Amino acid sequence: MDRQDKDDSKKINSLAEEETKLLESLGLLNLVQESENNEVSNSSWKQQQTLFPSSSTSNKILLGIGGTLFLLPHLFVILSLPPVLQRRGAPYLPTFANKLNVMFDLIKRHVNNNNNNKTFIKQSSSLKFVDLGSGDGRVVFRAAREGIFQKSVGYEINPSLHLWVKFRQLITPKYWSSTEFYLGDLWKIKLHNYDVVAVYGLYPIMDRLGKKMQDELKPGSIVVSNVFEIPGWRVSNTGGSVGKGVYLYQVPGCYRHGHDVNRTQDVSSKDKHKK
Repeated sequence: MDRQDKDDSKKINSLAEEETKLLESLGLLNLVQESENNEVSNSSWKQQQTLFPSSSTSNKILLGIGGTLFLLPHLFVILSLPPVLQRRGAPYLPTFANKLNVMFDLIKRHVNNNNNNKTFIKQSSSLKFVDLGSGDGRVVFRAAREGIFQKSVGYEINPSLHLWVKFRQLITPKYWSSTEFYLGDLWKIKLHNYDVVAVYGLYPIMDRLGKKMQDELKPGSIVVSNVFEIPGWRVSNTGGSVGKGVYLYQVPGCYRHGHDVNRTQDVSSKDKHKK
């Protein structure tokens, strides 16, 4: 058996040598070798593609994430349009950091002055803050970080924004006890229990909103309006904040007519009787 195997091996080798000589004589040996090399390189390239995804795939994933982050705010704006068309609210308009700084500098200044003069209803440690149309929650979260409010509350009519802000609250435990967010129409909210009210509305609703706040806010309450003034109200803030698009009003001094002050005092007396 061993001798037969050796003979077979010699025959195979001799056939291979003859095949090689034939390919050389026809000038095809180099083509065969190149073809074999290409098969090997293609095989190794496929293995690498399996183990390590191509950069183009990674770029597509990053592009998809970037596109989603870019379109998300626009989606919030589109979904907030129905209340605007019905004159029930304003579109999603985020308040930027510079405006937030002005807003809360004014609020803290007036809270401190009122506490010193003993004209504010409560001490700052028990104040309640509300944002009418809280959007992505940034104003409410900033109010909670200021540390001057017992509770910071936001109301939003847009379901998608409400879900987003509830998710932000859920993943940030430090806000669990200091913030609350509700899905609701600002016209159905009772404002009697709030000391500081923030609003970023459009001009068509500001007159109606001003009348609502006159009917419901107690003396000493503060209203901060971003961009738009409240028709018929006297701005309370002075100094460096003028011209920066932030308007602070303090009840009842912001009302221009005497009967408005009397109405606010009536609201306060009703609250006392309820207690």
